[in-house]
Amino acid sequence: MAFPINSTSVWTPSCERICRVMQRAKVANVIAYAGVFSCRKIEGSTSWSQHSWGNATDLFPKGALEYAVKRAHCRAIADATVYQATHRTKANRFRKLDVARVIDHENRRDWTPQDGWTDYGGTTGLHIHVEGQPTKTGTPACA
Repeated sequence: MAFPINSTSVWTPSCERICRVMQRAKVANVIAYAGVFSCRKIEGSTSWSQHSWGNATDLFPKGALEYAVKRAHCRAIADATVYQATHRTKANRFRKLDVARVIDHENRRDWTPQDGWTDYGGTTGLHIHVEGQPTKTGTPACA
């Protein structure tokens, strides 16, 4: 069964497709749920989060597991998301996902199509943040 997607408002076609593809991917069995829309600024920043446009999703690992297992599940979810963005897969109907960024908070790594995996020094949290392409700028309608 596919994981539920929580969104209280709009989401972009790119973000919707990310969620749909990840529900069909093999890693879906370790994803508890996804969260999309949240009208807020990036923590510690004056910039708006991509969640404010519905252009980002947070993928959460299944619960009731010890920390080390959840952290491993986060790594698996992040790696699977990047794989879907860089390969033409059956789960993605032989296309690549339009992903601008993947943040694996707890494993302290950040992926972009331009730079690949780099070190991440931002906030922690047991989830994977995935931004759709193209990224949004300015002030969202929810502000």
